[in-house]
Amino acid sequence: MSLNNIISTSLSGLFASQAALRATSNNVANVNTPHYSRVKVDLEANVTQGMTAGVKVSDVSRVVDQFLETAFRTATSNASEFTAQREFHDRLQGILGDPAADSSLSSRIDRIFGGVADLTLNPADVLRRQKVLSDMQSFLDQTSLFQTQLQNLRGEASQQLSENVEAINEQLQRISDLNPLLAKQRSTGGDSGGLEGQMSQALAALSELVDIKIDRQEAGTVFVTTSDGYPLVDTTLSQLSYSAPGIVQADTIFPAINIARVDKDTLEPKSTPVDFMSHIRSGRLSGLLEMRDSQLPELTVSLGELSARVADEFNAVNNNFSAAPPPTVMTGKQTIVEGTHAHNFTGIVTFAAVNGDNELQSKVTVDFDAGGAPATFDALITLVNGATGLNGDATLALNNGVMSFTGASGNRVLIADDATTPSQRAGRGFSHFFGMNDVITAKRPGIYETGVTGGQTHGMTAGQTIDFKVVDSNSRELSTVTVTVPSGTDYDDMLTELNSVSGLGAYFSFALDSKGALTWTEKTGFDGAKLQVVGDGTTVGSSGQTFSSAFGMGDSFRADAAQEVKVVNAISESPDLLALSVFDQTAAIGSVALTKGDQRGALAYQGLETTLVTFSDAGELKSSSLTLSQYVSRFLGNAGLQAARATNFEEDNLALQQEVGQRNSDVSGVNLDEELANLVIYQNAYNAAARILSSVQELYDGLLAAV
Repeated sequence: MSLNNIISTSLSGLFASQAALRATSNNVANVNTPHYSRVKVDLEANVTQGMTAGVKVSDVSRVVDQFLETAFRTATSNASEFTAQREFHDRLQGILGDPAADSSLSSRIDRIFGGVADLTLNPADVLRRQKVLSDMQSFLDQTSLFQTQLQNLRGEASQQLSENVEAINEQLQRISDLNPLLAKQRSTGGDSGGLEGQMSQALAALSELVDIKIDRQEAGTVFVTTSDGYPLVDTTLSQLSYSAPGIVQADTIFPAINIARVDKDTLEPKSTPVDFMSHIRSGRLSGLLEMRDSQLPELTVSLGELSARVADEFNAVNNNFSAAPPPTVMTGKQTIVEGTHAHNFTGIVTFAAVNGDNELQSKVTVDFDAGGAPATFDALITLVNGATGLNGDATLALNNGVMSFTGASGNRVLIADDATTPSQRAGRGFSHFFGMNDVITAKRPGIYETGVTGGQTHGMTAGQTIDFKVVDSNSRELSTVTVTVPSGTDYDDMLTELNSVSGLGAYFSFALDSKGALTWTEKTGFDGAKLQVVGDGTTVGSSGQTFSSAFGMGDSFRADAAQEVKVVNAISESPDLLALSVFDQTAAIGSVALTKGDQRGALAYQGLETTLVTFSDAGELKSSSLTLSQYVSRFLGNAGLQAARATNFEEDNLALQQEVGQRNSDVSGVNLDEELANLVIYQNAYNAAARILSSVQELYDGLLAAV
């Protein structure tokens, strides 16, 4: 071998050792860098024309186990998803408080019944009445506060979604910017360890936000997709967009998270944005969506169901009894009935007028089941107000779906059901159905048992429309549907339109039940699908109500039953109006028909403590028959169960993440002992190659001196 060949071989050894030493020094320097994967220098013999001519660096590569690396990213995404949920449940538990505390919802409803029990001892005592009403308002204030806080948490989840979308975009841009730099280093044979470390950090940060899959290219670049294969970064760059609403309420329709390909320099869209939400499987983004669109709304519906049933049960008692003396005016709530409608009542009810001393002035008893009974509301009103009825002592009226009963010349009014055969429509007495003497009012009734039948006219104008959005169990949009009021005039015609397979009928089956409530069930293949009202331009008769609000179409109407819920102002300001007395059906004209000290109404309130109430499906709480107190405990227990579930899932996934991370670190992480050993090896190799060069130089010097 010539001296020149020896020099060339020695130089190759020097350069190879330098590359190895440089890689080792980078590994040692990044021993504490998160997500850094150590690099190694692969050497091979340099063969020229079949002869070995030194050594060369074949590759400088990251030491990774692709399976462990993928598993670690997956575990990171899953853990981040449940961490987001756990954080919100921690805040929710702080709002709900300790169920055993005196300020809890359970304690507040118990105080109502405790006050009612005390009231039975002296029903005429104003202080006892005030305490019951105060305890009632305290409970209602708490439910309203909880509902408001739940909506606030949904708003916070929405805002965090916006922030996380921006963070995802930043990481996608970072990955896109690193790709050409990595490709350049690979093509020139340069050291890409530092760039690989930055890429690893970007991918790790991205995997916390959304589930991703990595495809490493031969050129050294990284293509990123979601776990189901939707591209995020390849030869082009994609960016997400989401605009969080400022104020979130039960009926808020959230915009979709969209994605579009953009210009890398200007970030201007190069394609039409499409819905990205169906591609989100895990990560913090998924956890926030789960809280915003599923778990928190389910709790709001459960709370609305609780509030609606509490109001309905308390209102049933207050409408079944009377104050002594009664009010001068009774004004009901908004309904969708018209004067020309069949009343659909059964049983017996009495309308009466008394003076300020509770002395009966006049009364009229209506047996809806008797022959010759009035068939419509107009006929009923004519009978009650006529000469054979109250004859001017009081006036019953129905205006735009609101029933009113007004005393004349200072008279007081009351409506009393027969004790044996009470009036009934949709399971409620006449006064209760119209809310003539309610003690509790709310933003929405929460219970939509209208008492209408399919053959009854709805009074809507043909051509009016309702816009719906259908979403799946993960709140991903399936379709938007516009339902147009058909030319037919009754509710059966409207049901036919709702069940049209070209519209909502493709997803749901609609029907009116025996109490006039509109029900809908998901069709096969669409389990868990939900209905959202985007806009409603209908008007039911003269009521001023839209079709969707009249029948409570969508969870928002049920949730709002816990909003603005309170004791009726007139009763709160005048506790004597709390209805505790029974009307004496046998009283003669001019005699006392009501007694202020009557305890039967208080006993009826007390009976609610043990009365089984039928609750409908609401969120995770399935239909059941429970007392009001039991349902309160069930609601609080369900909230606690959700919190515990999120915590357990977080702990399980964090443990898995730690285990996989440790195994991945064992393969890819920097081991100082190993690196120091390599340092000695590469240093000795470098010194040896340098010694050879030095020896060759001495030989050259000797030859030159001999010349």
